Amino acid sequence: MQLKLKQSELNKRFIFALKDLVISHNDVNKKPLEVDLKLPLPRKIRVYIFNTTYPPGGRSLGEHKIQLIVPGQDRGQRGSFDHSDGRIVLLCGYQPELDVFILWDASLYHEFAFSRNVQVKAETIIEGFAGKIGRQQRRIRHGGSIKNEIVLTAKAGLLSEAILLRISLTLNKLINS
Repeated sequence: MQLKLKQSELNKRFIFALKDLVISHNDVNKKPLEVDLKLPLPRKIRVYIFNTTYPPGGRSLGEHKIQLIVPGQDRGQRGSFDHSDGRIVLLCGYQPELDVFILWDASLYHEFAFSRNVQVKAETIIEGFAGKIGRQQRRIRHGGSIKNEIVLTAKAGLLSEAILLRISLTLNKLINS
């Protein structure tokens, strides 16, 4: 049976992974989690963190996924991440059995369907578990075209580095598109 954490526990694990870099955060029971950070991390982030699951059937063998549902989004409605107040949005999954965080490119997910699946390969999670920043390139549909996305994975001790890399990859993609 897969371990599924409550939102408060997901948020606490994210905060704990960043330890001394956290200045403050909103209520851990809320989604999204808003965190103010110390340098070298960005000052203000908004984290949409989800349980990463690996249900049998319907997916490639070993593929893990999150299901995008944002606060206030009902079945049949389109959802979007809140990019207000100068906060950088992070789309994050957490695989609790291996204590691995997954970071997708949030800029590629706007106006998404209720419970949209977002995947990562098991091999990429294992790279993160092995003490590296795992990387996986995915091709996804985005606004009627195909885009490349780089998914990152990391254990708690490398989460701050993975966040910096995620932001750098996203900015480079936006600048060069």
